[in-house]
Amino acid sequence: MTCNIIHPGHIKCLKWLWSFEKEKHGHLYRNDIYISLLTNKALKGYKKEIVPFKDRKYILEHLWIPEFGYNNIYVVPQNSLNPSENIKKYKPNAIASGDGWEKEESKAIKKHKIRKINITLPKKYSSSAIINKCKKS
Repeated sequence: MTCNIIHPGHIKCLKWLWSFEKEKHGHLYRNDIYISLLTNKALKGYKKEIVPFKDRKYILEHLWIPEFGYNNIYVVPQNSLNPSENIKKYKPNAIASGDGWEKEESKAIKKHKIRKINITLPKKYSSSAIINKCKKS
């Protein structure tokens, strides 16, 4: 995630993932959701940093969604667009993306044979669309 602007789409993605795993297994397979948050370094040349990494991380760590309880979401830094480092470290059973897969991301998922989950949300939940709308106002 980039999460320059936290919006309902981020919450909907997390809730969908939570219920998807719960429904599929009758419980959470790993009991945890790891959010790979792009660091400022990873954002360079990809998206403009609006909110510093430590603040974006703080916001995500302090989201409370009743279905999740308190200890099931971990925000971890991702230092490049390629998630291989985090895949090796956290060994996820799936990776989800809300609005398209970057080339590096897709290659890493294929290489590590990770299940890919596409989450499609209305365009109104795109951070880029929200930022562009604000610029026009």
